[in-house]
Amino acid sequence: MKKNIKNLIGFVNSYGAIKGLSLTVKAASNPATINVPNVKHPIHLRRSTSDLPTFLQVFAFGEYKINLDNPKVIIDAGANIGLFTIFIKSLYPNATVICIEPDPENYEALKNNIKPYPNVHTEHCGLWSKDATLSVTTGDDYGKWGIMVREDENGQIKATSIPSLMKKYSLDKIDVLKIDIETSEKFLFASNYESWLPKVKVLVIELHDAMLPGCSQTFFEAINKTIRYSMETKGENVIIKNLDLN
Repeated sequence: MKKNIKNLIGFVNSYGAIKGLSLTVKAASNPATINVPNVKHPIHLRRSTSDLPTFLQVFAFGEYKINLDNPKVIIDAGANIGLFTIFIKSLYPNATVICIEPDPENYEALKNNIKPYPNVHTEHCGLWSKDATLSVTTGDDYGKWGIMVREDENGQIKATSIPSLMKKYSLDKIDVLKIDIETSEKFLFASNYESWLPKVKVLVIELHDAMLPGCSQTFFEAINKTIRYSMETKGENVIIKNLDLN
């Protein structure tokens, strides 16, 4: 009951009383598809997975409602089933979004959800400090939104780096870099960040110290060495705005 009330408050705050109530009722049914106001296409969710809680984070609780200056290039690292990408494309339909997702099942769901949206690219890989291969270490306790990986030369998961992505897509700047990569941020910001971090205008990151101690420390040590920034938090996200980029 408390959970439904929380959902209702979130939806009403975002979409008004009538639409908010309708979305609350629909979400309570654990839907396979759901329509959201101002989102052109139905969103597909997998029942009895972490898809619904992730949906609520994005569309009910507004954890990605960030004041942005008409971003042109967005990277969604840890795209899961594409909910952040759908949210941001609904606000900025002309933006180019590059989605990164290593899990095969999540990746198929991602492709299905973002299919109607133009200028959205998908990369079936993880994000790391360098081009590498990874293997899964755990994920059972957190479902499909908590798959952890480690570097492994015999691993079956391809990993790419930010410089490789920027080269592939001919990017000289990233307007928004959203990172939710389940502890891999500790390795991403441990090395090889100096060349690309100054080229990121807004960085939105979820830090996972509860899963792996040291994620926050490694991240903040990297940005403190590299850029001038302002910081705020929203829900589980830390939002960093690069003061050196206009």
